[in-house]
Amino acid sequence: MKWWNISLFALFAALPAMGAATEILAADTVPPAYALPADSLPPDTAATVKTKRKHYGREYYERTLEKRQRRWAKLIPNQFTFQYAGSIGLASVGFGWHYGKRDSWETDVLFGFVPKYNSECAKFTATVKERYVPFHLRVSSRWVIEPLQTGIYFNTISGEDFWRKQPDKYPKNYYGFSSRVRIGIWLGGRLRYDIPNRLRRRAKAVTAFYELGTTDLYVLSSIPNKRVKPGDVLSLALGLKFDIF
Repeated sequence: MKWWNISLFALFAALPAMGAATEILAADTVPPAYALPADSLPPDTAATVKTKRKHYGREYYERTLEKRQRRWAKLIPNQFTFQYAGSIGLASVGFGWHYGKRDSWETDVLFGFVPKYNSECAKFTATVKERYVPFHLRVSSRWVIEPLQTGIYFNTISGEDFWRKQPDKYPKNYYGFSSRVRIGIWLGGRLRYDIPNRLRRRAKAVTAFYELGTTDLYVLSSIPNKRVKPGDVLSLALGLKFDIF
C-alpha cells in the first residue's frame, strides 16, 4: 500500500471527530442569547405594550403639567408701581406685568385715594393702565433711558357723588358721560437703573417716570369753552416702578 493511500484513509477516519469538535467549539462561542431555542425568546407581550403606554402617559402628563405651570407663572406680578397725581388720585400704588418683545408692553393695576378736601369724606380710586415703551436706549451698563412712553387707562372712583348712569334729577341727555368712570391718555418718559446683582434685595431695577396726560372729561369740557387753556386739561404724574423679575 502506498503511503498516500494510508494518509487519505487516516484523514477520512478523522473527519467525524473533527466535526464533533467544531460543533462543541461553535456552541461555546455563540452568545447565550442566540444559543437559546427560538420558542424560549421573550415575545413583545401585552404586558410590555402596557408598560410602554404607561411610560408615554406619564411623559404626556408631565409635559402638560409644565405647560400649565408656565401659564400660571405668567399671572404672577413682576413689577410694583407708586404714582403721585395724574388724575387717578393724589397717590396710587399697585402691581403689574411687563411683557412682549424687550418688555415693551406693561399692564398696571393701581389703587389710590383722594383726600376729602371740601367734601364729607375721602374717596378711593381703582385704575387699570396699559403702557407701551417703544425705545430703550442703554447709556451705560446700569442706566437706560426710555424717552417715550404712551398709553391709556381706565379709572373709577368711589362715593355717592359719582355715578355711572345719569341720575333722574337731571334733564335727559344733560350729561353725555359717566362721572364715575374716566378714560385717560398720556405721553411721558422714563429713566431706569439696573441694580447690581450683589445689591439686589427686593427688585432688580428701579425706574423713575413722568406722564403728561388728560381725560375724556377734560377734553369734552374744553371743546365748547374757548377760554380753557392747555394747562387746564393736562395733568402731570410722577412715579417710581420697581421691577421684581
